[in-house]
Amino acid sequence: MKKTIETSHKLNANPEKVWTIISKASGVNEWLPIITSCSFEGNKRICTTEQGDLKETILIIDNANKMFQYVIDEQPLLPIHNVVGTMKVLTKNGGTELIWNIDFDIEDESQFPMVAQAIKDLYQAGANGLETISK
Repeated sequence: MKKTIETSHKLNANPEKVWTIISKASGVNEWLPIITSCSFEGNKRICTTEQGDLKETILIIDNANKMFQYVIDEQPLLPIHNVVGTMKVLTKNGGTELIWNIDFDIEDESQFPMVAQAIKDLYQAGANGLETISK
């Protein structure tokens, strides 16, 4: 069944700096703790974790609207598939709002609460990391 998780994070950081970090597509390991290394070539990105590689295809890097969208083609972390993530950087009250959403399919509905919490925790850790390295 198709699911969507929407998150919003207020960052005490310059939105231009946050967008620069996200839009370069590489270096995810610098701000997302679960990622140990990251490589990027063409529109393909591989983010390595202790559990294995996340293989991604970058769909959109929209500098005008500060939107980054990607598909996770393969991942060993959660029982989900057909994953599309979207990150948007907005300027809010002199700071940054990071909207980070994910759409995916999950076959075992009983696992959704665990998956939802894991994603929210992961995205919060990423937002915290972006805030830290954007200062």
